[in-house]
Amino acid sequence: MNIGLVTDTYLPDINGVVSSTVTLKNALEKAGHTVYVITNHAGTGIKFEDGVLRLPGIKLKSFYGYKVSSPINVGAGSYIEDMNLDVIHLQTNFGVGLYGQYLANSMNIPLVDTYHTMYTDYTHYINPRGFEGFDRVSKDAIKAASRAVCNNAQAVVAPSQKTKEALIDYGVLAPIYVVPTGLDLDKFMNVDPQSERVRQIRAQISEDPEDLILLFVGRLAKEKSLEIPIEAIVQNTNPHVHLAIVGGGPDEDFYRNLTENLHGEDRVHFLGAAAPNEIGLYYAAFDAFVSASLSETQGMTYLEAMAAGKMVFGRRDEVLTELLDEDETGFYFDTPAELNEKIDVFLNMSLEEKEEAGRKCQQKIMPYTAEAFAYSMERVYSQAIDDYSQTYEVQKIQFSGNYVFLQLQVDAEKEPVKMIIPIDDFFELKISLHTKLDDYMVRSYLDIQNFYWCMYKVEQRLLTREMTHHQVVDYCVRRLEAPLSVADQVANELELMGKINDRNYAMEKAEYYQSVGSSKRQIEQKLYRAGIDPELIREACNSLSSVQEKSNAAKLAKRLAKSLKAKSVRRKRQEITHKLILHGYLPDAAKEVAEELDFNEDHDQEALHDAFDKAMRLYASKTPEVRNQKIRTYCLRQGFLREDIDELMESENL
Repeated sequence: MNIGLVTDTYLPDINGVVSSTVTLKNALEKAGHTVYVITNHAGTGIKFEDGVLRLPGIKLKSFYGYKVSSPINVGAGSYIEDMNLDVIHLQTNFGVGLYGQYLANSMNIPLVDTYHTMYTDYTHYINPRGFEGFDRVSKDAIKAASRAVCNNAQAVVAPSQKTKEALIDYGVLAPIYVVPTGLDLDKFMNVDPQSERVRQIRAQISEDPEDLILLFVGRLAKEKSLEIPIEAIVQNTNPHVHLAIVGGGPDEDFYRNLTENLHGEDRVHFLGAAAPNEIGLYYAAFDAFVSASLSETQGMTYLEAMAAGKMVFGRRDEVLTELLDEDETGFYFDTPAELNEKIDVFLNMSLEEKEEAGRKCQQKIMPYTAEAFAYSMERVYSQAIDDYSQTYEVQKIQFSGNYVFLQLQVDAEKEPVKMIIPIDDFFELKISLHTKLDDYMVRSYLDIQNFYWCMYKVEQRLLTREMTHHQVVDYCVRRLEAPLSVADQVANELELMGKINDRNYAMEKAEYYQSVGSSKRQIEQKLYRAGIDPELIREACNSLSSVQEKSNAAKLAKRLAKSLKAKSVRRKRQEITHKLILHGYLPDAAKEVAEELDFNEDHDQEALHDAFDKAMRLYASKTPEVRNQKIRTYCLRQGFLREDIDELMESENL
């Protein structure tokens, strides 16, 4: 294969990404592949020498010498076309990595991305004052950008399970392969600890055989948490315990000042950066390795130290789970005090125990050989190339609300595939006509089409009406024929988006229903039918105005009073009270409102005549004796007094 490794940093730079890239390049070439490196340099021209293409870049002094390049490089295309690449492998997501993505898309080359760096641990470089809000926004932006890059690749490589889980949490849908970076073991295992150069390196600190010297190798930056081992060494009461710090970086002055303020200059030693070809000698020169960093995607320096047969002291982190066995290949710590406790354990080990631990360390890292690394990457490349051959082409695009309908074609002889995706995903994936989407991407969306279709239909419905959680679920199940699990997921998602809110619904509807005359009891029933939780119903009804409740009852009572004809005031009050209770008003309130109704003085006399006339019409066909009895009974039932009825009947000669 012809493989293009795209990286922002390469030799002569020294860091973990460079080590990984160099190791991979050498191992792949040893396996018979042709490997090109596409990187940058602090200059204005394009350089191409020994398979390394260096693009123009600008050095960022505030970012430990990091060089950034434009995502567009006029003039570089011809060099890359001549490489006839089978696959492009990003070692960085940004800078030159953006150009690598452009090349893959424009030249139809499969893309693989290794996520070397947990960028969310580096936001202090752009937020030096540590503003919490800015830091949160920065981390969210990094996650979104990382998700976009990874989802544009046919395969993503995570150096550790920790990194894979982080990427899944970011929302990466592309296949993620855990492939630990390999080591050139010869650089660390075949070193003579008694060589003159090794003795010289150790002598920079001490020639006392009683001294214990821990080694840190890496960039001197805040994300490495180097203050923990520095404080531990200074606090350690054993004067023979020292710390050798190998490396440089943007926070070197900070750590030097910390050491001076703690009066630890005679115990903590800054040796500067080591030449790449001598790094194995430094591991051989000292007694054990220590690091407090939690920002590692794999932790190459742990592997290097163990390859050199050195036990490691490390903070509890997922990247160490498969490497560090307590008391056998190293020691865990979280605080300076705990680190000192573990140093005492190490000091009390016999020479034989330390030698056995060294052998176990070297056995642990045997799976991390450069050859194994190259073999794993060959398989990832082959899978990426195969996946790329099954990509779908976008043929039609239709926007509707917050969603986009796509028609895709994978084979001219097969029926086109139709699917719906959120509009945010559409723009994040940079989809346009004739864009190619990977099979894994399409399948991942097809698996959740039911969910997106329900989301689309419910959001359309929400444009014209409010809905509760229960109503959304019911609509999805009954009208859209979605499984209950999908319906619940839709309702939960809409709640997270703030598009449905049962509490707001209950409070607003209760207020509205009361404003149009509903009683609290009627409101409770309406909210219950809408699927509102009883606790929320009680809360909503308790918030209603008691004054408005009484006003509604009084208005209804007046309407009822007008509809009740030919009845006495007493009977009207009784029936109005009963009807108010049936409408959901409390008995005491209903009775009070009915008693407050105002009737004129002649009401009962006029109503009695109306009742009498009606009864006369009803029973006119009866015999006089039966008729008179029926009239008297009818008027009694309308609430009139017997003496008033008899008086009226007598006046009518009955």
